[in-house]
Amino acid sequence: MFSKLPWNLLNRLAFGLAVLLRWAHELAMPQLTRDMQTQTESAVNLLRGQGVSLARVNWQDLAQPIFEPLNLWPPGYAWLMAGLLRVAGPNVLLATQMMHWAGLLGLFTAWWYLLKPLRPYLVPWAPAAFFLFWGLSNAPFHLLFGTDLLALACYSGGLALLFQLLTRPAAVRQASSGLAAALLMSSLGFGACLLRFAYYPLAFFLPLSLLLFAWRWRPALRRPALAALLLLAVLVAGLLVYQARVAGDAYYITQFYTQLSTEPARRATLGLYWHHLRQLDPVFYHSFFSNELDFSRLPNGTLGRAGAVWLVSGLVVALLAVGLGREQRAARRFGRLWPTRPVLFHLLLLGTAGLCAALLVALSLRYPAALVGWFAGGSWTYVADTRYFLPAFVSFSALLLVLVLARPPRLTPLARTLGLAVLGASLLLSLATRDRRTAQLLFQPPDFFIDKVPGRHDEVRRLDALLRAAGAGRPVLVGRNYYNKRVEIAARLAGHIILDADSLLAHQPLRTTRPVLMLFDLNPAVPPSPAVAEFLRRHQARPVLALPGLGAHLWQLRLRPRRTR
Repeated sequence: MFSKLPWNLLNRLAFGLAVLLRWAHELAMPQLTRDMQTQTESAVNLLRGQGVSLARVNWQDLAQPIFEPLNLWPPGYAWLMAGLLRVAGPNVLLATQMMHWAGLLGLFTAWWYLLKPLRPYLVPWAPAAFFLFWGLSNAPFHLLFGTDLLALACYSGGLALLFQLLTRPAAVRQASSGLAAALLMSSLGFGACLLRFAYYPLAFFLPLSLLLFAWRWRPALRRPALAALLLLAVLVAGLLVYQARVAGDAYYITQFYTQLSTEPARRATLGLYWHHLRQLDPVFYHSFFSNELDFSRLPNGTLGRAGAVWLVSGLVVALLAVGLGREQRAARRFGRLWPTRPVLFHLLLLGTAGLCAALLVALSLRYPAALVGWFAGGSWTYVADTRYFLPAFVSFSALLLVLVLARPPRLTPLARTLGLAVLGASLLLSLATRDRRTAQLLFQPPDFFIDKVPGRHDEVRRLDALLRAAGAGRPVLVGRNYYNKRVEIAARLAGHIILDADSLLAHQPLRTTRPVLMLFDLNPAVPPSPAVAEFLRRHQARPVLALPGLGAHLWQLRLRPRRTR
């Protein structure tokens, strides 16, 4: 039956199936990371009229919280999330899923059009194989967070427009100057900058590449290229002004995120830290294999992983070198300096990967490593963070896929077999790990990954209802005598302020100009300390919600102004 269907239809069906498969991954295993949590918290405050900000306690007057502008990220994600929360209501999970789904659909759609000019150079079923691989494989999409997918989708859309402009047939060039497409290209690049600071150089790569190409081969594209570059410069300048005037600073531009134990971030010592490059993420390996292959279970796990990394990386580099070399020689046989579409495609992707890596290397060399507890070894620098290489992962994955699917073949029979082996092994690992878990979890009620414990569903709904109703739209103080991640997530996403018991007790007597509502989360497994018990008794706290599944017990009290004699 399928043999009678045209390839165009089968490719479209495969594209739709790939999108659904990636959506299924997000639906089955949703995660709310700290990055997304913080930016969503700022979106809640934006809806409350406080701008893109985070609420902090004001010890001089608890009734007047301090709203600090969000400066760790550009405001794009917060703006989008605020709009979604208006539509989806207080269901943060639904809004988060919609953001992920929109990012995935945008990313796949951009790549559908990015591959379109290459169709004559690929086998007829190439799009089906390309997108089904990306739909099933966990690489290169592992370790994604909220802004990563959306930013990459915007940049890929701009890259697709750039490729379309550079490969337009003569009839299309005569009918249109390409100005609208060039301006849209820069607008999409700016969209990526609104979501992540790391896309600044990649965004300028788009109009600069168009200008370079136009200056050398297509004089008619010079005006559109200059207009696109000017538009992007104006937009980015406006964003920088926003960061300087509203957010206070632009992290990773005006200061560096260090968390150093010896000095504040603004005084980070500049230098040339060459030893940081020893932490370089194995980019070629992670373009096809995620960290789900647990080498720690092997007798010599560390050695086994190092061997796998070097073997796969060397093989991928060799395959790309062979394929791109043969592609370049094939282009030279035409006897012209004009780059063929495949060569141009490869140059754009290599430029993307190179710029991404160069930025991370430059930052890692220039600034001291951050001393943190959440990263392996306790020392973090840019080149060590896997997810920061996402544009490079996607580029290398696409390069190998296009070389394997090329027509006529651009790889020798042996090289093509080795390329298929790498892609097949990547696919088998994903089927055995993440795809298997997706199939197991897909038909369960979707929720945060930490809510999968049986019995938590109802408790989480009751917790969210209490936090949404508390304070009538104003930040509420949420005290605690222990750390409960799920309660903190719910409280921050409701726009409330988390306070530790030690801070509360250290600032006695508390100052407030009017009564302030406080919810206090007690650990039911451990009796409160005498000081905490006295604090709750003095303020006449009463229990309002017991959550044994979450291990939380919430009490309610009011902090009133002190009476002066």
